[in-house]
Amino acid sequence: MNFDTIENILTLELKKKLPGLKSQSKMIAKGRGDFLSLKKLERTKKSAVLVLLYKENKQVFIVFIKRAEDGGSHSGQIAFPGGKVEKFDKNFIETALRETEEEIGVSKKTIKVLGKLTSLFIPVSNYDVQPIVGILNKKPKFKKNISEVAEIYCVNLIDLINAKVINKTFKIHNIEISAPFYILNKIEIWGATAMVVSEFIEIISKINGKKQA
Repeated sequence: MNFDTIENILTLELKKKLPGLKSQSKMIAKGRGDFLSLKKLERTKKSAVLVLLYKENKQVFIVFIKRAEDGGSHSGQIAFPGGKVEKFDKNFIETALRETEEEIGVSKKTIKVLGKLTSLFIPVSNYDVQPIVGILNKKPKFKKNISEVAEIYCVNLIDLINAKVINKTFKIHNIEISAPFYILNKIEIWGATAMVVSEFIEIISKINGKKQA
C-alpha cells in the first residue's frame, strides 16, 4: 500500500461522513450494546487516543501498546497510545499527541494529524474516547514509559487488514464476556480498540476498492 496514497485517502475520507457505530459494532463485546445509552444518563470522562501510522522500507505500520498491569479497568490490554483529557489540553488532538509523547516517546511536533474517527463510549471505565489519526514519514524512536506501557507493537497495516477475526469467551473479574478478536502473531485486539480498528479498516480499505465484510 503506497504511503502517500494512504495519507491522501485518509485526509479526504476523514472529512466525510464516517462509518461510525455501524462499523464499530462489528467488534462489539456481547452485552456491551446494553450500556451504550449510559452516557446520556451520567457524566462521562473524556479521553483521546492516537491511531499512529508510519513508513518503513516502503511499508506502512500502525502502532499499538500493551498497557501495564496496574490493576485498572484496561490493565494489560492492547490499546492505542492515549489517555484522559486534562484541563490544560485545548482539544482532543492535543490530548492524544501529549499522551502519545508521554507513553511511547514520540514527539508531538513530528506527527501530522489527518483527522478524527468516530468517538465511542467505554462503559467499564465510563470514558468517552475520541480516536485521532496521525502519520509519520519514517519510523520514530520509541521510548517506553514503563509505568504505563508494558510493550509497544508495530503492526504492518496489510497484516492488520488481513487479520483473522474469531470470537472468544473469557472471564474478567468473574464476569463472562464474549467478544470478537483480531488475531495477529503477537497480539489479540478486542474491545474498544477493536471497534476503532474496525472503522479504520473500513475507511482504509477504500484504497483498494474493497469493503470490510
